[in-house]
Amino acid sequence: MKVSAGIAADGRYVYRSATFTPPPKLTARQEAKAVQEFADDFERRVQDGLFTANDLTVDGLAERWMSDYCERQLKAYTVDGYRKLMPRVSAALGHIKLSKLRPGHIQEFYSQLAQPGVREDSKYRARAAFVEAFPKGTRQALRQAAGISERTLSEAMAGRNVSKRTAEKIAGAAGWAFTRAFICSGGDTLSANSQRHYHLMLSSMFSTAVRWQLMDENPCDRVTPPKLDEIDVEFLDELQIATLLEALRDAPVQMSVITQIALFTGARRGEICGLRWSDIDLDAGVLAINRNLAYIPHKGMIFDYPKTKKSRRCIRLSDDCVELLKDYKQWQMRERIKVGTYWQREITVEGGKRVKNDLLFTKQDGNPLDPNKVSSWFPEFLREHNLPPCRFHSLRHSNAALLIAAHVPATTVAGRLGHAQVSTTTNIYAAMIRSSDAAAADALGNIFERIRQRQNIG
Repeated sequence: MKVSAGIAADGRYVYRSATFTPPPKLTARQEAKAVQEFADDFERRVQDGLFTANDLTVDGLAERWMSDYCERQLKAYTVDGYRKLMPRVSAALGHIKLSKLRPGHIQEFYSQLAQPGVREDSKYRARAAFVEAFPKGTRQALRQAAGISERTLSEAMAGRNVSKRTAEKIAGAAGWAFTRAFICSGGDTLSANSQRHYHLMLSSMFSTAVRWQLMDENPCDRVTPPKLDEIDVEFLDELQIATLLEALRDAPVQMSVITQIALFTGARRGEICGLRWSDIDLDAGVLAINRNLAYIPHKGMIFDYPKTKKSRRCIRLSDDCVELLKDYKQWQMRERIKVGTYWQREITVEGGKRVKNDLLFTKQDGNPLDPNKVSSWFPEFLREHNLPPCRFHSLRHSNAALLIAAHVPATTVAGRLGHAQVSTTTNIYAAMIRSSDAAAADALGNIFERIRQRQNIG
């Protein structure tokens, strides 16, 4: 049968056609009924724009899914995350027609994700022999041939991590084989968690296609998803935290306060950078997390609602944190007076509302501070102060570790961290909880031992 699908941009009439073969062993009446039901359903799907031509590919579905679903229903930083995943999906599956897509194609894609060399953001470190071959004072020609800055070359020759592209430029300019000059230092395979993100995205995309009646079933339901290993959480112990707090005396004021808030509250980077003074009651010692701030390529700084409903939460502050914020508020007022009329007086927050600019953390002119600046500053600060390397997000884990070590209930920890489910907390911090539980068991054993001793004395 053939159904009109409207008029194309060039003025031509567009038709969709389909062939239907009734199941065998039907009576004439049953066969006529089956054909009519198919014809009615097919016409409705075409008129609703839900019918896809047989040549629609995964790339075509992805484009429509991003524009018609993701951009309308999901948060901006979630959409940006999906866009970053799409190139690999397109390269592996994009050319396959939906009518020909099978679970085996997806399973093969997952196998490719687990192969060495799949990461494009792997970091590389110069080998000792390469560094020795180009001592200081002889590197100017190498830098010019590689077309990189003096600082970049210095970083590389000091044994620090550089991107693969930079490492290739340096090795090529030196005339060395890439693998002789540099070694991958951060691993060249995707983490199990990153692999899982692809599965979750594809499953969501194909589930939407099923709802739109573009596919009969979700092929992701018939594959074995990438296995998640137990999360290896990186955190600072009490001595390392004390050392960090001491070192923060030398840090820029804003960065110092942001770092301490992360330690005191366990809040996420974007949640801290999105804080307004109206979110904080210093008299009651309570801080409310009401929004997230993120940088979205081609859109700039975007305020949005937190990750989940439970991410909108109130956190009780310690006395030290309250004093920290009081002192910081006075410092900010003095800095704002210096800027004068150049200060950004209003900002656009979540929901597109224009409000008075009372952000805690800003650029010098009052505009929002990019959370990525915090992430890039933190490891550099640690390196300059000879502190153990870790990510800024590790401060959130450190806060959780301290709470768990103090035997704070998992439900309370989950509430302070803004996890949607307690199971998220127990999964992430499973090893810490086991360690804390073992310590609690030992302490309980000591208590009962003392009780028995008293009974014997009696």
